Amino acid sequence: MLRNSIKLNSITRLKQINGSSNNNYYFISKPFCSTVATPKPATVDPTPQQQEQQQQHNSSSSPCSSTSKLFTSLNGFFEKVKKKSFMVENYMNGDLKENYKIEQIKLLDPLGNLHEKKGNEIFKIVEKDLNQMTSNIITTITEGVSSRSNYSPAPTKKTHPVLSSISSYYFQLKGKRIRPTIVLLLSRALSTGGGANVGQMKLAEIVEMIHTASLVHDDVIDEASTRREVVSINHSYSNKLAILCGDYLLARASLLLSSIRNNDVTELMSTALAELVEGEFMQAKSSGAVSFDQYLHKTYLKTSSLITNSCRSTAILSGADSNVVNIATDFGKNLGLAFQIIDDLLDYTSSEEVFGKPVSVDLTLGLATAPVLYATQEFPQLEKLIKRKFSEKGDVEEARSLVLKSKGIEKTRNLAIEYCNKAIQSLLQLPQSEARDILITLSHTVVTRNK
Repeated sequence: MLRNSIKLNSITRLKQINGSSNNNYYFISKPFCSTVATPKPATVDPTPQQQEQQQQHNSSSSPCSSTSKLFTSLNGFFEKVKKKSFMVENYMNGDLKENYKIEQIKLLDPLGNLHEKKGNEIFKIVEKDLNQMTSNIITTITEGVSSRSNYSPAPTKKTHPVLSSISSYYFQLKGKRIRPTIVLLLSRALSTGGGANVGQMKLAEIVEMIHTASLVHDDVIDEASTRREVVSINHSYSNKLAILCGDYLLARASLLLSSIRNNDVTELMSTALAELVEGEFMQAKSSGAVSFDQYLHKTYLKTSSLITNSCRSTAILSGADSNVVNIATDFGKNLGLAFQIIDDLLDYTSSEEVFGKPVSVDLTLGLATAPVLYATQEFPQLEKLIKRKFSEKGDVEEARSLVLKSKGIEKTRNLAIEYCNKAIQSLLQLPQSEARDILITLSHTVVTRNK
């Protein structure tokens, strides 16, 4: 569990940066009205009469009665802020300077198969559905627009050939397809009939279309030249056509969403789409200085929200009760956070050949993710690089080097494992089934993968 961020209005214990480690300040939960507990020299035990006098004196004194003491303690606090980074929460126990030994958090292994070699064969149970999904998506985006509604216009002609070619480009490559795989496996885990129903199949298609549209737009924003080991759409065609392609995929996904005819699901998936855009905007407008809370919030918006809301929608379309719907939601939220945190880690540890896309992109774009935020605990000089978004010559190389020297990678992996364990704990609340067990295995692969 992440430790609470340092705030004036919460109970926080701060070690002094200089001086004896025995001198501790305690800020009690009263904004700007703090009591200071300081060590006193050893004295002779007071008599009962002296104790009574001292208690009367304390009861008549306010914590803020001494102006000089108040300003002394506040000045001491702000001096600490200047001298030491409080940008990142202290994730592990112990003092920031003493936190060098990192104990690896164990990944939950309720099935006892964690160390077994896993390949794509573990997803064979939904392979047929995934292939059908991909075929349906390509048909959806290349055929003319049509609808079952009595008020809809007549079907249009086939999609423009260039738009058809661009929009189906990534789907023909068959990427990881992790999001629709989660939807299809969860559908089976919650089903009494053994498979996904029509609404859940459409949901899997919608999730993959929204995700792919976000990738197309991401490549424009990041100026990426490759995606899934091939030339990206923006480099194959142009930024303008790539943006239009992404917009078109979102439009077709919205049309398909409306055909499910479920208001709750429509609201949830629309929320996921809005939050995805908000996360991108939050990232684009970042001022440089980033707290861990901001990082996790952005991570949820950009990545986890789509998985969270798709899992919740899957449970709703299965007819599950509110308890199961909430279990599915918690599973999606925690797995989504773990997935993105590992992605951020791989940006430092993987190679472009293995990862399938350029690495060190986050630093190049001026983004501070978990590894570098954790590294500031050991190398406070990283803060000035973060604040200027690694914009000066040599900043990216220096930041990457310091991160790899620090415990930032280990701490980031531990954080991802914590979220993954929460996801597995949610799954264990569902009835045992082949699909549920495969979801547990999938959760393992999310944090043990190298691409």
